[in-house]
Order: sequence, then structure tokens, then C-alpha cells
Amino acid sequence: MAESVIPIGSISIPLTVPFGLYPIANISIGTPPQTFTVKIDNSGGDLWVPSRKSDLCKVGDCSLAGSFDERRSETAISDDFDNEFRIEYGDSSVYTGILIQDTVNIGEGKITDATFGLVYQSKNIPGNRMDGFVIKGSLGISYDKAQSDRNAHPYTGVLELLVEQGVIARRAYSIWLNSREEIAGHLVLGGVDPTRYDPPLVGLPIVPMTGATSEAMVNVQLSSVICNNCDGESQVRDELVRDAIIDSSTAGIILPAKMARAILKDFGAITDSLFAWPLVKCDIMDIDASYDFHFAGMYGPKITIPVADLIVPHIPGMKFSNDVDACFLAIKESGREFALFGSTFLRSTYIVADLDSKTLALAQAKEGNPRMAAPEVIEITGSSIPGVERVMTSLDGPSPTPVEPGAAFQGNPVYMDSGDDSGWYPNDYFPGKVTHSALPAKFTQTPKAKPR
Repeated sequence: MAESVIPIGSISIPLTVPFGLYPIANISIGTPPQTFTVKIDNSGGDLWVPSRKSDLCKVGDCSLAGSFDERRSETAISDDFDNEFRIEYGDSSVYTGILIQDTVNIGEGKITDATFGLVYQSKNIPGNRMDGFVIKGSLGISYDKAQSDRNAHPYTGVLELLVEQGVIARRAYSIWLNSREEIAGHLVLGGVDPTRYDPPLVGLPIVPMTGATSEAMVNVQLSSVICNNCDGESQVRDELVRDAIIDSSTAGIILPAKMARAILKDFGAITDSLFAWPLVKCDIMDIDASYDFHFAGMYGPKITIPVADLIVPHIPGMKFSNDVDACFLAIKESGREFALFGSTFLRSTYIVADLDSKTLALAQAKEGNPRMAAPEVIEITGSSIPGVERVMTSLDGPSPTPVEPGAAFQGNPVYMDSGDDSGWYPNDYFPGKVTHSALPAKFTQTPKAKPR
């Protein structure tokens, strides 16, 4: 039986976003606590960390990210847990091990008898110059239905346990990542911080993905993208995207082919087989242009992202064949009719997800000091998110295609996590020059105003 836990209402957790990839945070597991650095994954429902015997620790160093030794924990329960754990990501990387139970500490929150994956083996792990930053753990905060193998080994996830054990009132969280100049942000479990966004905060219904009968991750609908200052005017990319997933575990933005190709043309972007993301001229970062992402029609939330924030800063030595500095563009096409919004999007967006009411609220994020205390966090205790001005109750476009009987959602489709995060950076064998010449962008060449 789980011991009683003192309710604290909400949990504020500092985040770091290294290399512009995805947010990571520190947690601890066991008694006495063993510390881990894990990726925050709001599109998955699993918590997993490497075992002390994991091949992840033999190939790379686990001294910083942490590895779990169940023999050192007085509260670990593994004898009755011989169920296999397995999770696969969109880059075909696979992590396998067993399920065990122990006490988990997240910020000031504590849950007992939490089930998590203890990983022993991995394969197809992308290698690059950031060998020390290969994923070595993940904290899933989505629906339990988003667990890697929900049907074979169902168990209660971390967010659900926080509610069951009285730590927070609802399965809800908010994420603030700050601007690209900063590497730190905040995750609040069970609350919202109004100091982190500019109103309005507008709610959207979280809807099942196409072909699914229930919600498994934070999926909404994208209605249009508008380019501001493209050839001196706004260019509208109208295309209703039924499946638009907000995914903190992915680095960039992935869009359906037609929409993505139009935006890549704006940037004069070039694709190269060496990289998972397109390449653009770095000096585009100095252009005063932006994109507006509209959700659920004209009355839904609008998020504006400056062009500079869609470009990954220059890697020294990486150039086009004509000696122009090359940078990565954090937008590419999905190959399927869905959109995925990762940390590039979240840097401009404050999100609040209430999984109980199936509502996602979006607002333009404020920039600020990430080390600033969060005294104005408001607990989410009722059926509505504090501060939301309106909730969209209808969606644009025709009614969704009816789901055939028996077509229930089966776990977390692997394509939901791009898994291309290592593609920001060249592999060790990269010669330093891209085999293409730089192409001009289609933005009006108006430089940004210099700060006084």
C-alpha cells in the first residue's frame, strides 16, 4: 500500500533545453534517492531510465544522466515484475528492459510504488558529436493510453499517480521554454503561471487522432499558417490539418508536404541526405519576418514565431559550397498528413494541458528570466483552466471520417516522435561543406531593428 503523501497542489520543475533540442529535467528514484536527467515527453506516457548494467552506460557515460541500481534502493520492488518494457521512437531507436516499481521524486512532489521502465538494451541509437547527450531517460506526462505497450502491460502513469496520491488535483500541466537565447524554462504539474504568457489564453479541444477512438496525446487542429513580410505581403498557407500534435520531445516543427514545401521555398531551403533537417543561409536570421500559426479557425489561438527563431544558430565551419554560412531550418515535411510541433514551437508558445477536461490552452509566451521564482502559479483544481478567456467548442472543416468498428487506438504510433533530434548536428565524418550552393530567401530584405 502506498504511504500517505502531503498534498502540495502544484509542482514547479526547472527545465533545460540543451542544443535547442528538447526540455530535460532532474528527477530522483529510490530510497535513498538516485538522481536522473530525463527528457520531458508530453506525447508519451512512460517513465524510463537506464539500468546500471545498460549498454547505454557502456557506450556512453551515465555519470551525468544517471543509471539506476535497484540493489541500492530500500523501496524498489522488482521480484513480482518480470514484464518486458519496450519503447520505439520515430528514428527506429529502441529501448528494452523490464518494468519495476519504486518511489519517484519530481520537484517537490513524491509518489510511491510508481511503475517505470528499467532499460538494459538499446539499438539504432543515432550517433553524432553529442555522444554524451544520447537520450538516457524519459518522463512521459501524457495519457496512460500513450504508453509504449499499453495493451500488453497496463499500468498507472506518473501524472495519474500524482492525482491518485493527492499531490496534485488534476492531470494537468503547463510548459514554458523561454526564447532561443535562453536554455532554461519551467514545467508546472497541476498548475498554470500567468506571468509566463501574454493574453489571451485560448482553449482548444484535445481530439483523438484520425482513426482513433480515444485521446492518447495532445492533438488539436491547425487551420492556417501566414507568412508576414514574404515578398512584402502576407502569404497565407490555408490547409486544415486534423492531426496537429504538440510534442515537447521533438526539436523542430513537422508539417504536411504541401504546407512544408511552401515554407521551405520561402526560406530558399535545401535538403541534404547528410542531415535530417533542411539547410538555409544563416543571414536570414537578420530579416524582420515571422509566421503566424492559427489553430481552430479565426477565433482560435494565434502563435507568432519570428523567422530567426525557426533557424538553428550557425555551427562553426558548416558552409554551402559557395562558402556561405549554412544553418538548419527547424521545419520539414512529415511525409504524412499530420503536423508535429516540438520545442521550436514551444519557445514561442505557453501551453496548458488539462487531460481530464481534454483541453489544451495556448498563448504567446513571454520572454523572461528563467531563474525567476514562480510565486503566481495558480493550481488547476476545477474543470476549467484558470485564465482561459474562451474555449473553442467547434472545429473548422467537415466532420471527421467515422471510425470503423474495432479500429481502436493501439498504443503510441512510432511516427509521432520524429526522433530526428540528432540531425541538428553533423556526424563525425561530415567534411564541413554542404554539396549545394545557397539559395536566396523570398522574404522582403528588411533588417531587424537593432536594440538601443
